[in-house]
Amino acid sequence: MKEKINVNRRLRYTETVFAIMLSLFLLPGCASVRLGTLPEPPPSGKLRVFVKAVSGNYDWDTPHENFEKRTFTIAEQFFVKSGAYEIVPIEVVQSIIGKKELATWRWKMGDWALAVDAGQRLYAEYVLIVERERESSQRRYYRFLLINVNTKKRFQVMSMISGKGVKEEWQQSYRESFVKLFDDASEDLLATANRKSRAVSGELADARKEIQELAKVPVIDSKPDKTLSAKETASREKREQDVEDKEEKIAVLEAKLSRLMMSLTQLEEMKKQIEAQRKKSEILARDLAEREQREKMLLSKIEDSSKAAPVIVLTSPMQDEIMEVNFVKFSGVVEDEKGLKQLEIYINDKPFMKGSDRGIRIVKEELQKRLEFTERVYLEKGLNRLKVRAVDTDGLFAETTVTIQYVERLKRVWAVVIGIDQYPNVRQLKYAVNDAGLFYDHLVKWNMIPAENVILLLNSDATLTKIRSALGTDLKNMAGKDDMVVIYFAGHGAAEKDAQSSDGDGLEKYLLPFDADLKDLYATALPMDELSKIFNPTLTPIS
Repeated sequence: MKEKINVNRRLRYTETVFAIMLSLFLLPGCASVRLGTLPEPPPSGKLRVFVKAVSGNYDWDTPHENFEKRTFTIAEQFFVKSGAYEIVPIEVVQSIIGKKELATWRWKMGDWALAVDAGQRLYAEYVLIVERERESSQRRYYRFLLINVNTKKRFQVMSMISGKGVKEEWQQSYRESFVKLFDDASEDLLATANRKSRAVSGELADARKEIQELAKVPVIDSKPDKTLSAKETASREKREQDVEDKEEKIAVLEAKLSRLMMSLTQLEEMKKQIEAQRKKSEILARDLAEREQREKMLLSKIEDSSKAAPVIVLTSPMQDEIMEVNFVKFSGVVEDEKGLKQLEIYINDKPFMKGSDRGIRIVKEELQKRLEFTERVYLEKGLNRLKVRAVDTDGLFAETTVTIQYVERLKRVWAVVIGIDQYPNVRQLKYAVNDAGLFYDHLVKWNMIPAENVILLLNSDATLTKIRSALGTDLKNMAGKDDMVVIYFAGHGAAEKDAQSSDGDGLEKYLLPFDADLKDLYATALPMDELSKIFNPTLTPIS
């Protein structure tokens, strides 16, 4: 009996030790990865993408650190060129997941759940995974995986590279894979951009509504009344403080409104770019399919009759040319050994209408072997496809297509951007200079307006004299007929009673420059009516 008890104890001991060892063995594999946190970035009008390079468990010729840096470099070039996306910097990514590289299986576990979690913490809309693996010492493949952080929808492109490969081949493979991946995901990208645009529009509406509610504040008479009691004086001071607090809230909301409007503008531009890229990809895919079909038909006819199709050479315009005028010279030469029968021209898949020939020109001269053509073609905004089709006397045909883009020439733009928050005589602001700087960057960096066309006045530079000089002299002399003029002012405004105000509301409105004095607005502030007089000197002053 005692021996049986000892055996049972030994069995329980063995089971316990085995369980402890098993738990120690499984602990590292089951432990969750601890991710850091990141403050929410300012609103952006671009889709935010988190890029992660992952290496399989092999001894690679290129260390993982170099592979990851290369991946980020090429990704940054791709995103900057497209203009529709922003890539999360590698140092920000490392602040979330740490600098120590995690095993490949951790990223793959749970359908890349860790990558999605990291993307959420990085406030990214998409995760781009670039994974390298080996099938053998001489065959390696790269997986390019794009994951929608919100919907978990995935898009994948595989690229096979034999041997070590040269740097140029490797980079070209990356770029082509990026293009195909984002072409495949274009509808999803557009849907995400629309969702983000709706969210920003909702925030805009809420901010405008809150500003309207806060603006419903009764005007307090600025003249002191010496007959007020102490209680009435305290009540008055409280009302004045409430007004100041609401004015500050309005200033913060207006700054937010400005940033949201900028984001919305960027989002609309980004959606146009995605649409244009998708349209271009569809056209290229259709052209490729048509070319393959023509080649099959041509090969079939050549095998049957050993006859050659016409040869088409286009001399104008160049492929992918960008035009700033709405017309182009479409010219070229067509040749055929047997003789030409007819020539057809199509603009955006529609027959080119010239007189009554409806795009089809009959070659009148019998057995004409060479034909030159030149046509003035009017373009639509955006992408245009110009196609010529030649048919010979044997019924063989050839087609050539060129794609060009028509972009309307932009008008010249001039601007004066003013931001003041460090007033010496007026209550100071917090965000005016920052907002003016952001708007300046929006004009110069994002809209490519030449820096010499934009006058920037901040704080002590924005005196009444300098503002009048910038508006009434510099800007007025630079801007010409039909030019666009932008005036941006971030700072205080004020009003005083004026029975003869042009608006008929009994108030004269002023913009407050750096050196404004609330006690003498007429002499130290800029009346709003003066802006219209500066740019339209023929206006008759109100007496």
